Amino acid sequence: MPLALNRLLPIAFLLGLAGAADASPGTEALLQRMAHTMHTVNYEGLLLHVQGQEGDTRTLRIFHLFDEQHGERERLVSMDGPPREVLQEGDRCTCVWPRARLVVTGRAPSWRGRLSAERFGETAQLSKFYDFIQNGDARVANLTCKVVRLVPKDSYRHGYRLCIHEPSAMLLRLELLDGDRRLEMSQFASLRIVPEMGEEAMRLSTDIQGFRVVEEPFEEKPFQPHWIATTLPPGYALRNAAERRSPHNGKVLEHLIYSDGLGSVSVFIERQSEQAPPEQAGSGVMHRVTRDADGFRLTAIGEAPEAAMRMILDGLRPMGAP
Repeated sequence: MPLALNRLLPIAFLLGLAGAADASPGTEALLQRMAHTMHTVNYEGLLLHVQGQEGDTRTLRIFHLFDEQHGERERLVSMDGPPREVLQEGDRCTCVWPRARLVVTGRAPSWRGRLSAERFGETAQLSKFYDFIQNGDARVANLTCKVVRLVPKDSYRHGYRLCIHEPSAMLLRLELLDGDRRLEMSQFASLRIVPEMGEEAMRLSTDIQGFRVVEEPFEEKPFQPHWIATTLPPGYALRNAAERRSPHNGKVLEHLIYSDGLGSVSVFIERQSEQAPPEQAGSGVMHRVTRDADGFRLTAIGEAPEAAMRMILDGLRPMGAP
């Protein structure tokens, strides 16, 4: 699911402080607190999403609500660019495109990005593939926060830099890194914790009366993939498998999601057309790698280094193949 305000956020706010230090024993505990807090606390804020060092900036209004009856719910409203509104309630997601007068409902994405902080809570597993390093303090949304870096131990994953407000354990900024180069960033420009947030925060602000509604069917039973990965980068595993319909040509395709717990790679497998042109690897945050095999086109898209994506694609074989 896609994380003008320069006067509010000077460029110094966007830079982590230099001078790495060894991780203290409390670093993992802070990550675990943050993962729990971001899941269970009610808050609203203005979220900036930036691609690249000085790339395009998108601004989103975010409302997050948690209660025992409904679990975690979240509503996102785009503040610039094409109008868009997304409401996620448990495992169900509603996406609204006002200009197209279109509503799409279905299962929520199996692997969330942006500020999905719960994935950083499994520190025992992540420590096998990342070093945790405290990197001083910074200031985001007028709050001082602890900078924590997750540095990959091999070439099969990107790094992460988080800025966590220690008293509340709120994640204020999340950066995806290739070495020291920033690929993507999401951070709060403003943030307000609202303990008694009302149900109105989860009501769509767009009047969808008369919009075309597309409902994606829920799979009644688990999908059994027709392809299997014979080689995977260390720590990566199949997290989800489903059958989808391509929005480009309507063809049925197989969708496999592999992840190490932080980064994820989506693989789309569809029968290849004779006229299908070759596709090149992408650049920027979302890499794209393709491979043709046994009359099928395999396309990997994800926030992972190309080395990881190529290993996954090269190891995929049809079930039952030698």
